[in-house]
Amino acid sequence: MKQITSDLYLIKIPQVDSRAPQVNVYFLKDEKLLIDAGPDNYPCYLKLQQDLKVLGVNLEDVSVVLTHHHPDHVGLLKYFPEETMVYADSGIQYYGTSAYLNAIEEQTRRLQALGVPEHAIEQVKSQLQKRFLPFGEDINFKDLSRLNVPSVKVHRFNGHSSADIVFQKDNYFFGGDLILKGIYFNILLDIDPVTQKLCLLNQEYNQNIDTILNTFKIQQWYPGHGDQMNFSSLIKVNQKYQKLSQLIHQQIAQSFSFSDYDSAVCEIYNYFPRLNDYFYLSDILTVIK
Repeated sequence: MKQITSDLYLIKIPQVDSRAPQVNVYFLKDEKLLIDAGPDNYPCYLKLQQDLKVLGVNLEDVSVVLTHHHPDHVGLLKYFPEETMVYADSGIQYYGTSAYLNAIEEQTRRLQALGVPEHAIEQVKSQLQKRFLPFGEDINFKDLSRLNVPSVKVHRFNGHSSADIVFQKDNYFFGGDLILKGIYFNILLDIDPVTQKLCLLNQEYNQNIDTILNTFKIQQWYPGHGDQMNFSSLIKVNQKYQKLSQLIHQQIAQSFSFSDYDSAVCEIYNYFPRLNDYFYLSDILTVIK
């Protein structure tokens, strides 16, 4: 645990897969508010309890807010006391239902109809299935509109996921995974809880990032992974992302074909490390949809 200000603490929670990036969980002591809960990692849950006790806080007295529904940000909730108040986008409960699993099957059939190779479809399906939250029905989810913490403002966006929440205290912003340093593949295929179809969020993402950078007076941006960024760093990170995005999307629009998927992926993404096809298809489908 690292103290950032007199009120703000950073707790880095490792994922079970040590190759995956650690998740940043933030604690506002005055508000007794935890921003995100981290991945499913029981030893880290015990450590979280210990860290809070050092601050004179019992976990039973803490409320949680969630930036988005991805398991690396909500998985630890399965160990929390049943009475814990968890504030999140109203659509989060959908990801713990059979309707979500059925939608994955239906949408993977849609990818088959588009001619996406089977091995890529299986990887997309696997990633979406990992987002299933079977413990969701045991969580005391409350809609964010019911959060009664005057010092914290709630801003709703989307782009990285179907519903991204940015929390603001003074000029400090907690942005989850909306803007991450060094990560290009940040717009991810998701199932929308309303339409129950794949949502392709490239346009919304770019609009929302512009809104964030042009509207808010950001002193520090606290992301879900990696180090905090000041406004100048945030601008540089976004400029690099936009440049890479434009380059790659131009190549996709000009030369991509599902009939030669593997060689097209190698040509278009040849200066990135080899990734799961889920990340490539998240990018590709926003261009050719």
